[in-house]
Amino acid sequence: MYVLLLLPAIALIVICGGWAARRLSQPEVVIEIALCLALGMVAATLLGRDLTGSAAFEVLRFAGQLGLAMFLVGAAHHMRESFGGHSLRQVAWLSAGATLVPLAAGALFAVWVLKDGDPLLRGGAPTVALVLMLAIALTVTAVPVLAGILRDRGLQHTEDGRLALMSASGIDAVIGVLLGITIGLTQGGGGFVTIPVVLAGGAVAVLLRRLAATARVAALAERHRVVLLVLIAAAATGAALATKRLGLTEVYGAVIIGLALPGRPGAAERGPWTEAAETLGRLGRSLLPVTFVVTGTVVVAGPDRIFSWEATAIATALAIVAKLGGAYAGARAGGRSRTSSMRLATLMNTRGLTEIVVLQAGFTAGILSPAMYLALLVMALVTTGLSGPLLLVTDRYARSTGVGAGVPSSIHLAER
Repeated sequence: MYVLLLLPAIALIVICGGWAARRLSQPEVVIEIALCLALGMVAATLLGRDLTGSAAFEVLRFAGQLGLAMFLVGAAHHMRESFGGHSLRQVAWLSAGATLVPLAAGALFAVWVLKDGDPLLRGGAPTVALVLMLAIALTVTAVPVLAGILRDRGLQHTEDGRLALMSASGIDAVIGVLLGITIGLTQGGGGFVTIPVVLAGGAVAVLLRRLAATARVAALAERHRVVLLVLIAAAATGAALATKRLGLTEVYGAVIIGLALPGRPGAAERGPWTEAAETLGRLGRSLLPVTFVVTGTVVVAGPDRIFSWEATAIATALAIVAKLGGAYAGARAGGRSRTSSMRLATLMNTRGLTEIVVLQAGFTAGILSPAMYLALLVMALVTTGLSGPLLLVTDRYARSTGVGAGVPSSIHLAER
């Protein structure tokens, strides 16, 4: 009964959060996640076992997992659009700077956590798994949110926009493998099971994509689009559950299905596979608030002190400095101008939903304690929220120096 009361509350949060985000020129996900987590915490505090111990709550939890799987299908399929004909040197330098420096900063943060010894932050995960998880958390760049920011600001067809998307896609692919290894370390197998599963998953994705691209299967998909939609959703959910049982995160299984779908999201004519992936992505995105509410209730069920300002401040500062500094240095080494490098560094600092998915996987696997999960979650929201203001500063700097490479003139006119 109480669970049913959460549904209109979630709907109200989505509406109000979207309105507030537009007024504040922020990605909707920033405000939406914060409000949904708060709703879950408040509900768990007031209702306790009456809420979390009910069968209806398990249905709500499954709805959130289903939404996550469908969202990842759309996100993975969209990721393939990012790979194009950029200079390998520029992509390599930007990706290296935006990956290696944050990984080192995350490892430094892990050293502080281990040295501090606070059990509420340390948790009970193996040391290696915790170090890898914190390094990963500071390295993520969110492709879906980044694509939305580029679209909203008219940067998606600029050189900077395409370079940022391509580099972010490569980084997230590496992060996916590292995340699987990290979670594998908590399963008692030393993480070695991850490599064959990842290789098998890649092979399955290639085979499925070739099969789906054949004329016979393509004709069937064109005629039965609704059936296709249901089958892809079921396959994504099944693959997510299968990879979870194999010791990896369910994220990987859903991503395999998204990468297996043929077609290019940016093509002039959208085929049935791309249409299905984009539809599932939108449906999954609409269910993601349920996941955040459920997570809020689980976090409150932990220790009494579940938030550390010190850990939050250190993680946020390291994440910002490492990502901005590393991406800027990488872009400059690749031959980009100062203004372009500043813009690319700002874009690569966007973590958004991809970060939330990674943190959710680490929290569910028991690697991140509730206090650490919240600290990193705040870091993700702050870094994502900084994207808009930092881009504005970069554009104003470009105008003041007379260098506006990569910025559409419509943006300059709109800000005058």
